[in-house]
Amino acid sequence: MILVLESVKEVEKKLANYFSQNQEVSETLMIENAAMSLEKIIKKCFCKKKGLKKQSLKKHGFSNKSILVLCGSGNNGADGYALCRRLANNCKLNVLQVSKPKSIYCQNAFSSLKEFHKKEINFFTLDEKIKNSKLKKIIQKSDVIVDCIFGTGFHDLVNEKIQNLFKVVNQSDAIKIACDIPSGLSFEVKNICDFSLQQKKQFVFCADKTVCMGALKTTLFCDNAKDLVGKIYLADIGVCKKTFYKTAKKVCAKNQIYLLQKKDAKFPTRNELNTHKGKFGTALTICGQKKGAGILCASSSFRCGAGLSFIMDYDDFICDARSEIKNDCDHTKIQPKEFYDFTQIKMPACLMTTDKIPDNVTSIALGSGFGRDKNILPILSSIKKIVAEKNLGLVFDADSFYYPEVISFLKEQKNVRMVLTPHIKEFGVLLKQLGFGDFSNSEVVNNRFELVKEFCKKFPNIVLVAKGANTFIGYGEKIYICNLGMPCLAKGGSGDVLTGAIAGLLAQNYDPETSAITAVIMHALASTKCKKTYNLFPEDLILQM
Repeated sequence: MILVLESVKEVEKKLANYFSQNQEVSETLMIENAAMSLEKIIKKCFCKKKGLKKQSLKKHGFSNKSILVLCGSGNNGADGYALCRRLANNCKLNVLQVSKPKSIYCQNAFSSLKEFHKKEINFFTLDEKIKNSKLKKIIQKSDVIVDCIFGTGFHDLVNEKIQNLFKVVNQSDAIKIACDIPSGLSFEVKNICDFSLQQKKQFVFCADKTVCMGALKTTLFCDNAKDLVGKIYLADIGVCKKTFYKTAKKVCAKNQIYLLQKKDAKFPTRNELNTHKGKFGTALTICGQKKGAGILCASSSFRCGAGLSFIMDYDDFICDARSEIKNDCDHTKIQPKEFYDFTQIKMPACLMTTDKIPDNVTSIALGSGFGRDKNILPILSSIKKIVAEKNLGLVFDADSFYYPEVISFLKEQKNVRMVLTPHIKEFGVLLKQLGFGDFSNSEVVNNRFELVKEFCKKFPNIVLVAKGANTFIGYGEKIYICNLGMPCLAKGGSGDVLTGAIAGLLAQNYDPETSAITAVIMHALASTKCKKTYNLFPEDLILQM
């Protein structure tokens, strides 16, 4: 996993002496390293396209490529001018001065570039009327456009001049590369949160690749930034990663946000040859109104390694609970019912149906397709009894968050292996039930970092999986981000598969944090194997996990 920071400014200040006792020298070296990282990515674009190794690009026709660098007034602009100095004489280079240099480093980089390369480079300043201008033609004919306008300190919305620029740039077929963060994005992306994607492209540089300097930035992983950042690269600033992160942990001690990678998943393994299904736990899924959701959940549990996966209808559970519990709740309103006939719908033969809670159960999943009009108290009472007897793993999902009784249960249970898996709307419902406030869907999306942190402060022993365009996993003071999932996951049933995967791992005695991390990565990677973005069946995910 990789550390994610809101900003690296304080870290860079702390590391300045690592480069030199002279502050100006230190800053200049970091700017040079940033420019070198951008240059590498540009070269990689053309090497990969031609299937070449890291050889002289000029030898292979790099001199015919047209590159446009957009430079701002601060140190991001300085990165851009330093990049231009490195590219000069190797390609057709154009520089657009979006705003006049203000920082001393930007001024110096621009002055030296213009002094030594004014004949080899075409310099432009931003004009409000880009339409039908020479600049517009250069934008349209560019092979690469590099954004070095704003950094992480940007707030508000870009002005009309830059809007006009982005309209043309974002329509270009050029490979678009952003330095550190696409210009126009502000912290938490709240400045463009209510815009459509088309409107966002008017206010933000829409990158194909974003090159982060020093550390990844939280802004890049907000849902509203998902379509604007492209592929994210991490570049160093001239300090080894170990030294950088050691310093970052001291400077940003309260920051514990991490981007998950494939290698962070702890996939189940069976190393013993002399074994049996009883060693790998028993998962129970409680069905409700929509049986298909429960079947998906139970199937996923089995697929992810649970030795046995049982499925029980709500009414069957109630009948069993009535015989087990005498005083915990009023059963007079519960009417007898014949057990649900699961043969009426398609179900994998490997799933076990039951009319009572298995004695060997090690995890329970509740909520997938459950419905919102059930008497859930007997179920929770039964779960409390089992939890008191054994180290049971619990997953709450979907409709379960609409029940006040579940909220009371969450508050009461302190040392239970528990994971919650709400999507955006359900997270809002959960927060309202818990008294955090009444949030709209858009408010939840725009404030997920803060809301996940607040939830985990109040419930430090519960693992929260807040699903979205990027999935956030909160536990204690840590937040893990998974950005590996594909748009094909936007289908009914996908969340039930994830819930089942977590339950299956909990059944095998995984701790809740590892269960959530592993299941989320498994689920996301399975989505990458779907060749089309629209035709996913949830069953396909299960087969690929």
